[in-house]
Amino acid sequence: MKPGPRILIVDDDPGVLRALRGLLSDEGFTPVEACSAAEASRLLDAPEGPPAMMLLDLRMPGETGLELLARLPRPFPAPVVVLSGEASPAEAVQALRLGATDFVEKPPSPERLLTAVRNALALGSLQEERERLLDALARPGHLVGDSPGMASLRQLIARVGPSDTAILITGETGTGKERVARALHLASGRKGRLVAVNCAAIPSTLLESELFGHEKGAFTGALSRRAGRIEQAHGGTLFLDELGDMPLELQAKLLRVLETKEVERLGGSLPVPVDARVVAATHQDLARAVKEGRFRQDLYFRLNVMPLQVPPLRERPEDLLPLARAFAAEFAGPQVPLVLAPGAETSLRAYAWPGNVRELRNLIERLNLLRGEGPLTLGPELVAAPPQAAAAASRPSLGQKSYREHVEDFERELIRAALQEGESIAGAARLLQVDRGNLYRRIKALGLPVT
Repeated sequence: MKPGPRILIVDDDPGVLRALRGLLSDEGFTPVEACSAAEASRLLDAPEGPPAMMLLDLRMPGETGLELLARLPRPFPAPVVVLSGEASPAEAVQALRLGATDFVEKPPSPERLLTAVRNALALGSLQEERERLLDALARPGHLVGDSPGMASLRQLIARVGPSDTAILITGETGTGKERVARALHLASGRKGRLVAVNCAAIPSTLLESELFGHEKGAFTGALSRRAGRIEQAHGGTLFLDELGDMPLELQAKLLRVLETKEVERLGGSLPVPVDARVVAATHQDLARAVKEGRFRQDLYFRLNVMPLQVPPLRERPEDLLPLARAFAAEFAGPQVPLVLAPGAETSLRAYAWPGNVRELRNLIERLNLLRGEGPLTLGPELVAAPPQAAAAASRPSLGQKSYREHVEDFERELIRAALQEGESIAGAARLLQVDRGNLYRRIKALGLPVT
């Protein structure tokens, strides 16, 4: 019989280890035991690979479960369910914030523990499938398009991917820079993860801790030591998206990391060695930012060893249909054909696509949401004008009705459409995600026929 998934049990109590080992073995799992955080770390890094999940006690002598969670790379090598009979509510919340999937009090009931284990294993399978699909889509051969610009980009990725050279990816917003970064990571052959940081999405007050990590007590709220994103990328690739938005003081610290291959956590005194290949991306003109004093010249030259330019969609019109078909297969499935109405291809090529590939993807996703049971049909009117023009054309005459009347008209049409598609009040309630009784009362109040 094939052995079940390996589950790492981390607890300093031999009685707990014995009881959990027996329960998991009876359910067909393969328990692996560790009596300390240090031993758990060795098992997570074992040559045969990490276990399928980990059951982790929060209160242990030496390094605690919380401290172990804080220094593990993100995402975790395996989903974590934390166990404790003594942990405070604050510690339980902290464990969940650090990435644990569930919290089970000791002594756990067998049913509660097995439910948490199965949910964590299911989550791990979904995460693996997601990574597998992202990796498959990001391979150089899956950077969709046969235009000269994309063909040249794929050749460059294949050539520079295996090196450790820093890469600077430039291109307009929505051109697919993160997919290029993932393709570079896969071509590098590195065993570690691709760790992505959007420098524009994280507030500047938090970005330093997010990148460099912190020690326990480094600032208010730092309840335990935490590895930063740079540390988490050890052995893999660090992808710094929207690098041009990084504050100048952090640019200096990042430059030091690139030069010394060491990182110092906030509140720490000892440098931590890191081996991470750095790939940065921006839609900004960094050369101009250097002249204007918004970006450090030394960091720019350090990162711009091998620049990669991702062409905008308007410069690769021959890629429009292949991209549209790829997105149609993603959203509707490969069995649903993408049909182009007369004039649709001309409209696709004539439109400027200011949102680039992301805008095209959003268009195909919207078509899939609105389609019925038939094919996914792309008409020329959908791309002949920007969304603002379409919204202006459909805007109601505001002087004729009150605000309440406009809202009720919209609600009436929405409910009519849901009733038609759902074929009953119950079906409409499911589509609108509202309570059936509340929907029935709104139908009567709006004067709609009750079906």
